[in-house]
This record gives sequence, structure tokens and C-alpha cells, in this order.
Amino acid sequence: MSTLASEIKASINWLFQEPLALTTVGDASQLSYDDQLSNGSAADQADTIWSDQRTVAASGHDDLDLTNLTHTLFGSTLTIDLASVKAILLVNTSTTTNDRLRLDSSVANACTAPFGGSATSLVEIGADSALLLSSKKDGWTVDSTHKILRVANPSADAITYNIVILGTS
Repeated sequence: MSTLASEIKASINWLFQEPLALTTVGDASQLSYDDQLSNGSAADQADTIWSDQRTVAASGHDDLDLTNLTHTLFGSTLTIDLASVKAILLVNTSTTTNDRLRLDSSVANACTAPFGGSATSLVEIGADSALLLSSKKDGWTVDSTHKILRVANPSADAITYNIVILGTS
């Protein structure tokens, strides 16, 4: 039987300095989040993960059906059917200014829970940037009418992105 051990991490570190006549004053700190999820389907647990590198055509979109995600592992193709999503990490790998991606909840059967249930929301991920969404206690429910995660590309260039979705089956 397979088990999954997972960890969600995010941090921003900074050093803000101001040179004065005789010294330099500074503020160095960080805000970090780091928590683990054990194997399972309850609060603070996840039992499945899906990851991929994908490309969205210019002015196109990539609709991910969270109930039918395919993944090749050790030479076999697996189909992942999520019951809930605990975390999404999306990295826009383009380094070109204005190459942005959007998570879009305005598609039919959209997974709207990360958008507060709104069917008209967008979250933009700029070039060379990352987006991390998580709900490790409750997760976001996936069902037949809330299953599509749309990654849209309003840009003039094709954009490659990396994505990881952590959830429960």
C-alpha cells in the first residue's frame, strides 16, 4: 500500500538597510510557513499528489480535470481522482515581462472553492513567479460540478509552467 508524506513551505526573507552618517541600520527578518501533512484524508492529511510541466499556447488555456489527472510513474500511467485539494503550487517558468498566467474560475464545472466560491474570479501569476494556495485543514471539495482548474494564458507567447496539486482521494 502506498503512503504519502508531504510538507507545505513558504517564506519571505528580507534585509532592509539605511545608511546613516556613522552607521547603517537594518531590519532583517522573515515570515515563514512550514507544516507537514500525514498520510490520509482527514484534516492535516493528504494521500495523493499530482505534478506536471505543461505549456499553454498564446491566448489559450489548459483545463485540468481534477477527477481525471493522468500521471506516469515508474513506467505506468496512473489516473488520479481527487476528492479534495489541500494545496496547489503553480510556477510560471517564463522570464519574459508580461508573460502571465491566470487561474480562472469562470469555466463550466470550475473548482471554485479556492476562489471563495466565486465563479468569476481570477488570480494572476506573473512571469518568473509562483503561486501557493493551501487549505490543509479542510481542503477544497472536488466533485462532478466543481472539478475544472483552468490555467489561462492571456499573453502573446506560449508559456510553460510547473504545477503540483496535493489532495485526498
